[in-house]
Amino acid sequence: MQRRTCMGRSILNNIIHLFYSTILANLLQAVSLIVLANFFNAQHYGMFSVAIAVTFVMLFFTDLGLSNTFLREGAKDGADLEQILSSYIKIRMILLIFISIIGYIAIHYMYEDKNLIYMMINVMFFMLIGLTWQNIGIAYFQLTERMKYIALIKVVSASVVIIITCFCIFGELPVYVTARLYAFGYMIGGLFSIYIMRRKTKMNMKVVIHKALFWQLTPFIISGFLIMSTPQLAPILLNYTLPLSMVGVFAVAYRMPAALYQVPGVIAGAFFPVLFKHYNQNNIEEHTKLNLLQIKSMAIVGICMTIGLYHLAPYFISIFFHEEWSNAVEPLQILSFLIVLQSLNIAIADGLTTSGCQDKRTVVQCVALVIGGVMLYSFSSLGGVIGAAYAMVLFEIVALVGYIAVSVVKKKIVFQIVIPYTIYFGVTFIGVQYILHTYHLIALVLNILIVVAAIFLYDYELKKLLLSFIRKIRKKDYITKQGI
Repeated sequence: MQRRTCMGRSILNNIIHLFYSTILANLLQAVSLIVLANFFNAQHYGMFSVAIAVTFVMLFFTDLGLSNTFLREGAKDGADLEQILSSYIKIRMILLIFISIIGYIAIHYMYEDKNLIYMMINVMFFMLIGLTWQNIGIAYFQLTERMKYIALIKVVSASVVIIITCFCIFGELPVYVTARLYAFGYMIGGLFSIYIMRRKTKMNMKVVIHKALFWQLTPFIISGFLIMSTPQLAPILLNYTLPLSMVGVFAVAYRMPAALYQVPGVIAGAFFPVLFKHYNQNNIEEHTKLNLLQIKSMAIVGICMTIGLYHLAPYFISIFFHEEWSNAVEPLQILSFLIVLQSLNIAIADGLTTSGCQDKRTVVQCVALVIGGVMLYSFSSLGGVIGAAYAMVLFEIVALVGYIAVSVVKKKIVFQIVIPYTIYFGVTFIGVQYILHTYHLIALVLNILIVVAAIFLYDYELKKLLLSFIRKIRKKDYITKQGI
């Protein structure tokens, strides 16, 4: 029992390290991008956003799911970690060189704007190298369950980037030099990651490549590509339908909901391993109850954050950005609904993954991505940035319908959560907005209070599940304190 208690404390410590590092790193990155948006004009920020998006696409192709197979092979009993790690690094470095060359050639064929190409060259390669090295270190420390080093890598990298960004702005350096140094900050973070890893383990680049790393790689490639494509879809596609200045406006509006989703994302991470455990033990009823609690919890958090961002959007834009970005307020308000929709989607999709239905999740992701891409291209061509914002919301709605359709507990999700929560949220939001549309702060507080109160008054099952969950946690804490 003492060993189990120590294991529980270790897991708790890992969660704490990941939580604060994720929140802090994302906060620092958001600050650096806000500062850059104020330094660049809309057109330069649009080019910069496209360059960042293309870099993340290239980053995926330097991995191709290998991080997942590395974790799988390294976790096996009796695994030769030195050989597996060295093989993993060797393959990633080969892919990095190959993808860098292909990427350099591809951008000259895909884009005609010489300024955009020059921006990409300044951003892509330093950032690609740095992020690849960081990912290698993060994968190793994730395997060895030393999450404090993952936290250290993330925070150091984000801190270096924001220090360099501030230096460039105070020094009033040229736009392209600033973009290059911003990317170089990630490379410094990558060097730090490799330095920490070399101190904690041995590597031998002369070993024969561990072939098991390529076993069952295809599902990870498909899943990874879909996860990577969703946030990068808009900047890349909008470059073909909108002026770069408008792409910059969309990027500013999209940045905030993307960053705020990290909060419900942490909730999802806490439920995920427990859901797997219940299903693996064939405890289907408990799995369903816990997944419904996850969906409800994330829906409530998502609703509150959506309401908050919608009403505070004018203040955020006016406080953090120059007047030229004022046209980002309306798209930001529309995109705020992504938070609640993504919260629902991830929770329902986690229920699929943890119950052996990953293939269904992948199919829904594929269909939603194709439909979303078509809508994004069409709506942005017709309605500009506002059309693009509506397309992103509709994309998440399509995914939500798909996940519900393939879920084995679709009736419970629809009748216990989606319909009642939508009614409470929709009626309250429209009513408060109609009466108090000029009083944003009052509307914010009143809206959240009414929605949350209505949900808890209606949802007896949620109250029951939450009280049961709290009692279990208190019981575990008591056992831990007693050292039983």
